[in-house]
Amino acid sequence: NVGLGTYSVVVTGTDGCSGIGYYQIMKESPAMQEICMVTVDTLTGTNQVVWEKDMNATDIAGYNIYKESTQSGLYYLVGFVDYDSLSLWVDPISNSDVRSWRYKVAVLDDCGNESAWSGEHKTIHLNVNQGIGNVYNLIWDHYEGRAYSSYDIHRYDTVTQQWSYLTTVPSNIN
Repeated sequence: NVGLGTYSVVVTGTDGCSGIGYYQIMKESPAMQEICMVTVDTLTGTNQVVWEKDMNATDIAGYNIYKESTQSGLYYLVGFVDYDSLSLWVDPISNSDVRSWRYKVAVLDDCGNESAWSGEHKTIHLNVNQGIGNVYNLIWDHYEGRAYSSYDIHRYDTVTQQWSYLTTVPSNIN
C-alpha cells in the first residue's frame, strides 16, 4: 500500500544483474465545485453557503470553504464540510446587518488534493432608511456569482406575518 510520490524499484535478475527504475505516482486534483448560492439565515442573520455535491464521486473527503478577508481578493480557509454531510456551511461570525461577504468553495479528495476554487459568490447587503413621510428607501449592493435580469421586491407585513409582492426593478438598479 503506497501513497503518492516518487518511488524507485530495483529488479535483480537470476544472473545477479540489477537495474533501477524511478516511478512517480500521481493523482489528478478533483473537479472544481461551483457554489449554488450564498444566502442569509433569517433566524440568525448569519450567511449560508450552498452547493450541490457530486453524488457519483467516490474519493471526495469534503469541501473547503473560503471567505474574503478585509482585503479585496484575499481569501482565508474558514470551514470544512465532510462529503457525507449536507452541502451547506453556515458562517458563524458573519453578520448580514453589517455588510455583504464573498465566498469560494474547493473540493478536497481523500488523498488531500484540493481542486481549483469555485467562482466567488457575494451576498446582498440591504439598507432601509425612512424618507419623507411614510416612505422607505431600499438601497442594496448586487449579488455576485450568478447572472439575473431583475429584482423582485417584497414587503413583510408584521400584522398578517406574510410577504406581499411590491414591484420588479431591473438588475442594474440598486
